[in-house]
Amino acid sequence: MHKLLIPVVFLLAGCGDKAITTQSIMDQFQKTGVTVTDIQTPDRSVKTPVPNSYKEHVTFVLSEVSPKGGQVFICEKKEYCDAIYAYFDALKAFAGPYLYQSKNGLIVAQLNSGLTPQTAEKLAAVVMKH
Repeated sequence: MHKLLIPVVFLLAGCGDKAITTQSIMDQFQKTGVTVTDIQTPDRSVKTPVPNSYKEHVTFVLSEVSPKGGQVFICEKKEYCDAIYAYFDALKAFAGPYLYQSKNGLIVAQLNSGLTPQTAEKLAAVVMKH
């Protein structure tokens, strides 16, 4: 009985989701047909008002609104990204309406308000499927 249990445990351990990274999100954005360039990882600063609770953060340029674009945050826990989402949600009048949090809560994307709704929807679909 014990000999059978060990292989089953190893099989189940391999069934988890692949780790989400900002690079994988950028790759998925590109697959939508939206041109994403100048992907940067900004230096982490304690002086910024944005909650510093993220694991990864990138900024990028979208050709439709160049030289502007958006940013994506990846967090280890949903509550960490909840704080980032709440921060940008409070600034919607300034930051614009294109703010998304993934179903699992581990990704937040904030996109430039100058995007067309169609482009924003393509990118939102990438975020929302996680």
